[in-house]
Amino acid sequence: MRVKFFLLAICASLFSMLPIGAFASELAQAPKVLLTDQQIARLGITTQIAQPAGDISLANVPAKIIPARSSLRAITVPFEGVLTKIHILPSQKVEAGQTLFTIRSRDYLDMKIGLDAAKSELSTANIALAQQQKLVDEGLAAGATLLPLKAAVMRAQAMVDEHQAPLRGIYSAGGAQYSVKAPAKGRVEAFDLEIGQTVEPLMAVSALYTSDALWAEVQVPADLVGYITAGDKIGFDDGSYGEVVSAARLIDTKTKSALLVAKVPSGSGLNIGQLTSVNISKLADGNELVRVPSSAIIRLNGKTNIYKKSDDGFVPLEVVVKGRTRGFAIIAGAVKPGDVVAASGLTELKAISLMEAE
Repeated sequence: MRVKFFLLAICASLFSMLPIGAFASELAQAPKVLLTDQQIARLGITTQIAQPAGDISLANVPAKIIPARSSLRAITVPFEGVLTKIHILPSQKVEAGQTLFTIRSRDYLDMKIGLDAAKSELSTANIALAQQQKLVDEGLAAGATLLPLKAAVMRAQAMVDEHQAPLRGIYSAGGAQYSVKAPAKGRVEAFDLEIGQTVEPLMAVSALYTSDALWAEVQVPADLVGYITAGDKIGFDDGSYGEVVSAARLIDTKTKSALLVAKVPSGSGLNIGQLTSVNISKLADGNELVRVPSSAIIRLNGKTNIYKKSDDGFVPLEVVVKGRTRGFAIIAGAVKPGDVVAASGLTELKAISLMEAE
């Protein structure tokens, strides 16, 4: 420690004596730092091996398993009423057209009665028109007499359409009761209903998932927001990989994170609502990129450098940072996979570089 403080003290005095122009010049000529292994240990300098970038591991974060929203279909009820029968169980697989619920509804009955009345009126109007058409065809009546009868048919047809539209896809269960059926093959989830419960018009009474696909919902740390994009990988505990579907860039002020959604690989064994952890990774662009600790990066003369270990010390090398997180940086430059770089003690190395340059 005494050596460390001694070097820092010397560097501080040197900085105070250097003019601004000379300071820039010293940095531009930052030379190799000659240190023995014993001096390196005393200065607290640690090293790590530069790794091939490959699939860059960005973070290991908790995730919640949810159904794939692309397969979700809401099951709604068209009329207010009282639930009289539940034909299925939660998580039950159903076929298209299978009855799910039966509901007694006064509104449904009124609409059905109105439709029957409108159909009766339409039938009467059509009969009257047909009879008058026959008289016109036989020359016993003027053609103009058909106009009011045709208008009556059109009005009656409009009333039928008005009453029929809300009843399309509704299946009568007898009297004032109607049935809600599955619109497609799938699995019914997310319903908490009881017999005798009142349901409201357009109320979603359950959810139908048309596939077994699962997604992972992840809270991404703020320092990775904008760096992760759709198509990046996430790894699961069993060694399988999923793919990022979407990565929001809006940071929640409370959690300091943004929402990421990714596909869960089939056969993962994970279940809806389960909490797990995932490893987010990104494919590095280019074959010359390497991964080093973020702490290995330092600024010299306004440029980005690392200190590469040599036989007798450290050599400062200029690099370009391609990506960076709290833990590591992806760089391009003179550093190659397998090179040993300084991961801590860079302030001391920079100070010694300046002293050597002077």
